[in-house]
Amino acid sequence: MMNLLETMDMGAVTNRGRGLWRNRLWLVSSVALVAVGVAGPVRAQEAGATALETITIEGGVDTGRGPDQGIVAKRSRSASKTNTSLRETPQAVSVVTRDQMEAQGANTVAEALRYTPGVHPDPNGYDIRYDWLYIRGFNTYGTMWLDGLVLPGDSSNYATPSINPFALERVDVIKGPASVLYGRAVPGGLVNQVSKRPQDTAMNEVGVQTSSHGGIQGTLDMTGPLTADGEWLYRIVALGKNMGSQVDREREKQLMLAPSLTWAPTDQTSLTLYGYYQKDRPIFSPRFYPAVGTLIDNPAGQIPRDLYLGDPNAEIFERDFFTLGYEFEHEFNETWTVRQNLRYAKSDQYMFLALVNPAFNALQPDGHTLNRVSAVSDEWVSSFNVDTQVEARFDTGALDHTLLLGLDYLRASSSTNFGNGFDVPPLDFLDPHYGTAPIAVPAVTRSGLQEQQQVGLYAQDQIRYGNWVGTFGMRYDFSDIDTTDRMKAPAVVTSTEDQKLTWRAGLTYLFDNGLAPYASYSTAFLPTLGRDRLGNAFEAQTAAQYEIGIKYEPVEGRGMIAASLFDMTLENALTPDAENPLFNIQTGEQRVRGLEIEGKYELTPEFSLLAAYAYSDSEIVKSNKAAELGREMLRLPKHQGGVWLSYQPSVIEGLTLTAGVRAMSSYQTDTTYLPELRIPARALVDIGAEYDFSAIDKDFAGTKLRINVTNLFDKEYVSHCLNTTGGSCNYGAGRAITASLKYSW
Repeated sequence: MMNLLETMDMGAVTNRGRGLWRNRLWLVSSVALVAVGVAGPVRAQEAGATALETITIEGGVDTGRGPDQGIVAKRSRSASKTNTSLRETPQAVSVVTRDQMEAQGANTVAEALRYTPGVHPDPNGYDIRYDWLYIRGFNTYGTMWLDGLVLPGDSSNYATPSINPFALERVDVIKGPASVLYGRAVPGGLVNQVSKRPQDTAMNEVGVQTSSHGGIQGTLDMTGPLTADGEWLYRIVALGKNMGSQVDREREKQLMLAPSLTWAPTDQTSLTLYGYYQKDRPIFSPRFYPAVGTLIDNPAGQIPRDLYLGDPNAEIFERDFFTLGYEFEHEFNETWTVRQNLRYAKSDQYMFLALVNPAFNALQPDGHTLNRVSAVSDEWVSSFNVDTQVEARFDTGALDHTLLLGLDYLRASSSTNFGNGFDVPPLDFLDPHYGTAPIAVPAVTRSGLQEQQQVGLYAQDQIRYGNWVGTFGMRYDFSDIDTTDRMKAPAVVTSTEDQKLTWRAGLTYLFDNGLAPYASYSTAFLPTLGRDRLGNAFEAQTAAQYEIGIKYEPVEGRGMIAASLFDMTLENALTPDAENPLFNIQTGEQRVRGLEIEGKYELTPEFSLLAAYAYSDSEIVKSNKAAELGREMLRLPKHQGGVWLSYQPSVIEGLTLTAGVRAMSSYQTDTTYLPELRIPARALVDIGAEYDFSAIDKDFAGTKLRINVTNLFDKEYVSHCLNTTGGSCNYGAGRAITASLKYSW
């Protein structure tokens, strides 16, 4: 039961007054410094040198990390670790800007990605604790990035943190393998969350929000220069909330503080120190509904979506997460730049909850009494990252190079202590009563410690020749993971060691009319924990992807349209050993082929349009499980898409109206592929409106009221079901109305 429970629930460049800080913040080792000192000449200026692509700047320098104006982003650092236009990047990349998050009323990173093709934003349903995301059929829980460095996380650890999107400038999604720059990574894609950083122009904002579920949230965002010459910049981002949810008794309680300070003594040097602290104290109802009464009709009646499944005698969820780090950059000259990003992060969590039995006997024979169990976890995750880079921009004859050399190091730890108990009063969903008897804290039945070290050496060259852009990268990783089973005496340690070479090659042609067709090949690796029946440690899973596509950026106007075709294969997947099904072997293979289309376009000053579509044809190609062989991958709908429109009617100055529809076809979440557990297709409608009170009187400048309604028609749907006997299902988010009032100056 514990395995099932874990499987289901875990399943800038700012403009300074004195210069440009390009947000390339690094410190290089002494060896790299010597290399720079003896390196070749500055960029050739002689006639015949390849001309760089013209960069059109609107309202300031486009840093590749925000802030962006509107919903259209044109550049990104995430896919290449250099400030590269999305048009030149030979890979599908989606960017959700700050303006898009606000216009759509996103209060979590998962909600911000609802209109992103290839991303399943709620594969585990409505949850106030975590961002459950699947990209091209692969689970990203425990492997999320923040500002180019991986966050602490573990796919089986409840301490894994989630970042509040109010602290973010944008969310970048790299589709497909990204190991060539980031090391171990889920082959489906990588989510890099980009933090707000100090700006050279003073900007201040306070806001308050409430919702149809009750409660209140307050926000603060202040940035600007600390000194008249702009040498010191600061930013303080803060949030506090106590909000209700669609579940009775449940409360979202959170405090967040994200300060940062930038020192830029010259135009060529900058150092940003930053921190992030988040305190989560929700009153939480574990999402473990049985299939009968949710996805399957129940003669005794359907289980209400707002039913609280927990108990006041066991409703503790506490998580404290913090980071401390810096970003450094120094430009030696027009050719050489060094950067270093360093961060330490840790998340502690304690949980004691009552929940419906997830594995079996969730419903008693009367059809309306739910059997419950208890769960306890006392866990933490931590990480120390440092990424050092050297970037060189130079010409060799007619070829223009942007060369990136890097060395990164990761040390991550994960401590798990988890247990279940069975002496919990049942709950009649037709007549629920809570707190009827004490609930004992169960004993720990699973305890482990995982310690990982990863060292990666990487090189990338972006070569331009006329209208051609070639992107070539290579990385070699040394990964060492020790997993200790502390429940055994003496403790048993399993070591997983991998050394992997990953690489990618891409070619793009830039037409003068804004079109840019491309083709690429990339690889990835993901360490696999455990041993086979002979005691041999598993090797890393590997993936390879072919991708072709075309991007369009209008010469005039703001827009970005991209279409891609891809074929990705994962090898060394685990599958049961035919000689002993209690063990696994690595002969499994999975494949995803698909089409993704995404367009964001500011059609006129009044109209902005977002449209997205993903087609995914997946297959379990090799497996020893007869039920899944030849079947689709789990939690991957064949069709997914959305359309969202923003309109500012000229007849009503200050008003902005938004509307969108997002939909996906049916998909499977049950490993036995039972037809009755297939999740039906769904389509959801969102609307919103914002009013700028400066249209009434200039004295109200900076005051805006925004109302968002998600799932307008309150469609009730189930997000997943893992079996027919236990509480293995969850509902998706119902209608939510939020009202936000903010004042900026």
